[in-house]
Amino acid sequence: MTGIRLENVTKRFKTDTAVDDVSAQIQDGEFVVILGASGSGKSTILRIIAGLEVQTSGHVYIGDMLVDDYEPRDRNLAMVFQTYALYPHLTIYQNIGFALKVRHVPRPEIDRAVREVAARLGIAETLERRPAELSGGQRQRVALARAIVRKPEAFLLDEPLSNLDAKIRTTARIELKRIHSELNETFVFVTHDQAEAMTLGDRLAVLSHGRLLQFDTPQRIMSDPASQYVASFVGSPEMVFLEGNVLMMGGSSTFVDGPVELPLRGLGGPGQITVGIRPWDVTVWKGPRVGGLPGRVTGVERLGSSDQLFIDLLPRPSGSSPITPASAAPTVSVRALARAYDHGVGDSVVVELDPDRALFFDSGGNRLQSVSASNHPA
Repeated sequence: MTGIRLENVTKRFKTDTAVDDVSAQIQDGEFVVILGASGSGKSTILRIIAGLEVQTSGHVYIGDMLVDDYEPRDRNLAMVFQTYALYPHLTIYQNIGFALKVRHVPRPEIDRAVREVAARLGIAETLERRPAELSGGQRQRVALARAIVRKPEAFLLDEPLSNLDAKIRTTARIELKRIHSELNETFVFVTHDQAEAMTLGDRLAVLSHGRLLQFDTPQRIMSDPASQYVASFVGSPEMVFLEGNVLMMGGSSTFVDGPVELPLRGLGGPGQITVGIRPWDVTVWKGPRVGGLPGRVTGVERLGSSDQLFIDLLPRPSGSSPITPASAAPTVSVRALARAYDHGVGDSVVVELDPDRALFFDSGGNRLQSVSASNHPA
């Protein structure tokens, strides 16, 4: 097993900065997912680790060895590409064993290694076929087999599942996690798909515009995101954001956005902030609820076991709030997860927002730490 360390790595292409001062330590045997939107720099980082791109500044270590001046072939890393990069004119057997052949490994040893890894990945019956005769899922396993048979220091995977259909993709994720568990080797996996990231990663490195925003476990990134961007990018359905103001009344602070009033403490003085809350922390009732906010369902997204509801919150009844008069309350929309088929467009509902589950961000999207003053919304 071998860890990988990046120290202040930057990569510039003329006037564009693809990777901006990224430092990270990937542990031995860890499955790390680099997650980001298109153009975030995630594939560039992978190519820098592999030696296919040379960083403008900073250093790359494989284990304890500085490899800045090493050619890709000398780093002993296996890379699996989105297109799989199989040789179309060779059989699957020849594709898997190609790297061993060019290293002049004895033929009996190549044969043993190829058949062993093919059996492990469930493609033993395909060895005499060519890539064009295989399904996408089978080609993906061939690409993995070709990487495994080399016994590399670490595995670098650049969106290897993106060409598979949804059903095969789910199966492939499970297989890939099993393979990692069996090999106990270091995997670095690039994707823009947060479902892949959450399923596969021991830790996630979230990138935006070349900068590393957060590097932590999936659970921590979901529950404790470092910024509004991370909170919006990770989580499905995505987080609901409400933009409003903190008002001070009688020594206490309250977040106000239209009819939404959340009592808070720990945020300091008045000002404009954004509150984020996951749809599953928004509770929807059909009947009256003390302290709840009236609303109307404007859309329903059927998700199977649950529905995502799109709800416009209605103004509070006149005189019910000393903070926000009903006439001054703008329309505020939220989303919630609710039991499937219980609601329809046009239904009147009552909404509860859990302030203890809310996250707070300043106008620049930076995380603010706050503790709600109550377990119940106003």
